[in-house]
Amino acid sequence: MSHIKHFALQLKALGVAGLITMVCALLTVSVLALIILFTIGESIPAFMGWTGAPLTWENRWTAEQDRYGLYVVLVSSAMVSVGALAISVPIGISAAVFIAEMMPKKLKDVVKPLIELIGVIPSVLYGFIGLKVLVPLIQSLFGIYYGQTALTASIVLAIMVVPMIVSLSSEVISAVPIEYREAAIALGATRWQTIKHVVLPTAMPGITASVILAFGRAIGETVAVVMVAGCSTELTKPFWNFLQPVYPMTAAIALGFGEAEVGGAAYHAYFAIGTILLTFAFLVNLSASLLMKKGPIRLRL
Repeated sequence: MSHIKHFALQLKALGVAGLITMVCALLTVSVLALIILFTIGESIPAFMGWTGAPLTWENRWTAEQDRYGLYVVLVSSAMVSVGALAISVPIGISAAVFIAEMMPKKLKDVVKPLIELIGVIPSVLYGFIGLKVLVPLIQSLFGIYYGQTALTASIVLAIMVVPMIVSLSSEVISAVPIEYREAAIALGATRWQTIKHVVLPTAMPGITASVILAFGRAIGETVAVVMVAGCSTELTKPFWNFLQPVYPMTAAIALGFGEAEVGGAAYHAYFAIGTILLTFAFLVNLSASLLMKKGPIRLRL
């Protein structure tokens, strides 16, 4: 009873505003929990093979034939996400270092908001530009008939995630204490040596966290990927051929779920993909949070 009485006193001390904020917080957590439980619950029949068309590792995903090969969607998502990071990480970190360490403050105050503005452009516009500019360019450069490929999707996703890497990494680099830089310069280090051997190692956990979050953004993107990835339900060999159409997880859900019969094999298979995406999102955010806590420079994500 004493615990209940103490809790009642705490609620009373919060006042009306405190109670409203508490209810909003509980509502948010409850909605998230219900989404997770519903998604996992609807995916269990597919994972357990209760639908008569179980998930397999074959190289084909075709709902019309009840063939649900996870190989296609997982490898496709990995290809476009890793390809996007291979392009965006060098560009993003280099830009972050330049903005944080070399760019004049007045110019930084103008350039950084512009870069962050790129990150809020609707993804459908990225897909439209990719479809009208990148697809014909890929066709002409590589002499292929079909320009909607894994490479096209990787480039579009790279453009979309660069602002995230630049914004977070530059914040972390700027947060490195000035004393670290002054100590290195006092010991005779040049500006570049200070950046390379002092600033970047100190900020590395935060930079790595920004890359992990960019990976999460890339693997979860839908509209732009659907427009430029080609969405082939079977991959060619070798699988690392970036000049082939691919079928990422998000594209599979976007294109197929609307046609799936509620309670059918396809319905549960698409929820299984959703569960895999939820797991990726959880692991990405957990990894980023742990990295930020581990490092000497902390930034709220």
